[in-house]
Amino acid sequence: MGAVVGLLAGTASFLFMWLLEGTLRLREAHLWLVGLLPVFGMASAWLYLRWGGESEGGSALVLDEVMEFRGRVPSRMAPLVLAGTLLTHLGGGSAGREGTAVQMGASLARTLGKLPWAWLRLTRSRQRLLLMAGVSGGFGSLFGTPAAGALFGMEVIAIGKIHYEGLLVCTMASFAGDGLCRWLGAPHAHLHPAALGLTPAVAMKLLLFALPVALVAGGFSELTHRLAALTRRIHPCLRAALGGGAVILLALAFGTPDYLNLGTVWLPRVFEGAGTVPPWAFAAKLLFTVVTLGFGFKGGEVTPLFVVGALLGTALAPALGLPAPFLAAVGFIAVFAAASNTPIASTLMGVELFGGAFAGPLVITSFLAYILVGHRGIYGGARVGTRKDV
Repeated sequence: MGAVVGLLAGTASFLFMWLLEGTLRLREAHLWLVGLLPVFGMASAWLYLRWGGESEGGSALVLDEVMEFRGRVPSRMAPLVLAGTLLTHLGGGSAGREGTAVQMGASLARTLGKLPWAWLRLTRSRQRLLLMAGVSGGFGSLFGTPAAGALFGMEVIAIGKIHYEGLLVCTMASFAGDGLCRWLGAPHAHLHPAALGLTPAVAMKLLLFALPVALVAGGFSELTHRLAALTRRIHPCLRAALGGGAVILLALAFGTPDYLNLGTVWLPRVFEGAGTVPPWAFAAKLLFTVVTLGFGFKGGEVTPLFVVGALLGTALAPALGLPAPFLAAVGFIAVFAAASNTPIASTLMGVELFGGAFAGPLVITSFLAYILVGHRGIYGGARVGTRKDV
């Protein structure tokens, strides 16, 4: 069943990546589409008002169901979040894609669990495992990091606790989903920054780097949650219109479309030196993403956080006396590790993306930033399995 969930999640992820790639090309070819972001946001809000129901809970609902299964994850969550995310990116909203993949994977897993498999005896506990498999299958297949995806589905549920009961089913789902995506020709990113030997001096600099990483990750989580709580009082359609207008004003103020959508346009500049990078670029990308997500646009946080972390590393590399591509790679992973409270899965992801030589630097930076960020997190700080301050 875990492998079947993975294949379903992998199929959904591939379809999503294919549609998203076309959407991004369309937006880049027609910059005027950014002016329609309020309209696209209102359309997405109307879809959720009309058919959303429990789907509005998004990734938080999925994690709540894994903690205490009550069967609230609807089958319609998958098509709704897919449509909402594509509308966000068609208008240039600064959002990610992992939230979409995770919700689609969980929704498909729940749909599979609803079928009359009497002979499988799908108890509430086993339904929880299927949801965990959906999270792992969606994450691993989307980023092409099956080992990290397997662990992510177990680690993201509660801060400081890994739910090892899902070890087999999450592993099967993540590797099956990734294998199918690769077979179908999924366009995964290929990054090759040079690693740096882990000397005592380098280790000390990485420990210092963990502080701004934690500040940025914690600040992003707090600002996004607070803005979302504030704007949630507004009618969803008006909320989306205001948020879309705010993103347009930000784009006009900065005079560039580079902070829109995923933000991956910055990665060649960071890792290959293909262009200049302003030292404040990480703060600008963070602001665009906070506004987009805080006003209820669909998508995710992870890819923008990758970009924010890479830009932060590039900005601080001269002060720390470290190569910019190296520190950008560390920041790429460490900001996400702290913001998602998944230091182990994130470190594995860094090894899968950048190579084993980054394991030591990522462990040092990610684990310290994870401690320093406290119980803040993009997936909600209330799910605490083991407190960090005991």
